[in-house]
Amino acid sequence: SDPTEEERKGGSGHIGKMIFSAGTEQLAVVAYVPEEKQKELSCEEWLTTVLKSQGGEVLTKGVDISTGCVKTNADKGVFPLKIREPMILEANNFLRKLGMFPEDNGDSDD
Repeated sequence: SDPTEEERKGGSGHIGKMIFSAGTEQLAVVAYVPEEKQKELSCEEWLTTVLKSQGGEVLTKGVDISTGCVKTNADKGVFPLKIREPMILEANNFLRKLGMFPEDNGDSDD
């Protein structure tokens, strides 16, 4: 097969995503918005909104990829593993407001 084909690259290049990496010193976050979604979704605004919810900072800004982090602060109760889930919810809610994230209708195929 052709290694340049989308499937060989993971197959999700057409999907926007936010990736969270929790370490001891910080929670690192990277946001990706594919070219076909950039008119509807600002990568920088999405990441800034999510980081702001926990006092984080944007490190790099781009139309397709932006990065940031939230530093651990034991005095304020800010720990990467503790804040990751609320930030994921914040990211998903941001997309829901734009109609870009499927609503959970409570149905299950289980």
